[in-house]
Amino acid sequence: MAKPNVPNSEAHIVGRLGREQASASLLYVREKKVFEPTTLMWLRQVGTVNGLQNAEREVVRELQDLNNRIDAFVEYTLWKSLGGNLILDFPDVQANIDYKFPADHKVTAAVSWATATPVQIVENITAWKKLILNHGRVNANKAYATQNTLDRIIHSFVANGVDAGYLLSDRMRDQYYSTGTIPGFLGLDWTPVEHVYETDAGEEIGYLSDDTLILGNFDTNRPTELLEGPTADFSAPANFIGRFSKSWTEPDPSGRQILIEYNFLPVITRPEQFVIADLTP
Repeated sequence: MAKPNVPNSEAHIVGRLGREQASASLLYVREKKVFEPTTLMWLRQVGTVNGLQNAEREVVRELQDLNNRIDAFVEYTLWKSLGGNLILDFPDVQANIDYKFPADHKVTAAVSWATATPVQIVENITAWKKLILNHGRVNANKAYATQNTLDRIIHSFVANGVDAGYLLSDRMRDQYYSTGTIPGFLGLDWTPVEHVYETDAGEEIGYLSDDTLILGNFDTNRPTELLEGPTADFSAPANFIGRFSKSWTEPDPSGRQILIEYNFLPVITRPEQFVIADLTP
């Protein structure tokens, strides 16, 4: 807060805010698919007249699958970065990127939301919103959690015999029963996160785990960014930035390959604008 001064005197010197610097390499993704000539020849022959279109559609379908795989990894890194740490534990890459979230912005509810009363849930959210306002100088405007976690809010009212109308408007209740969301509850736009990614073992894992809540201001000051870097492929145009794809044939063994490459890194520039909450103490 500024301090009053005496007229005609020198202005108070205020120290600069400064920024903590950290370095991390871009995440490098490069994947491809290989088509054997026998497969392509068979596709071309099916239906005779439309054979070539069949082969082209199959290539496009496989290319879209590569794109979807990369999209899934990008989304995975975005959600993990909003949790404060992006941990990569893969056969070729192991890394831990710390986004320098303030320690008191990684919080744990005093009482599990599975058994908490509506008053306790409201007190939690109000306290976490105050953290963001005091440290980030912005109002929290959005909250993300799984559907199971959002359901705990409504279930708390029911289990404790509290009329949901006490804190929820008719519109909020209607929206919850029709879409599962609670728009405007305590001044936040609540969004369920149900997307999953599939491991190599075929296991489906949610980007956001149950009983985890991420809330904050996602708009003011551009607090999150997705940086994109130049491609490392010689076939790409000079200084090409973004997702690069190419296709080529191999003479021996004969076959066609399609490849997509992407250099990127999710960046959290204002970690003080977020709170990550564990709702199961």
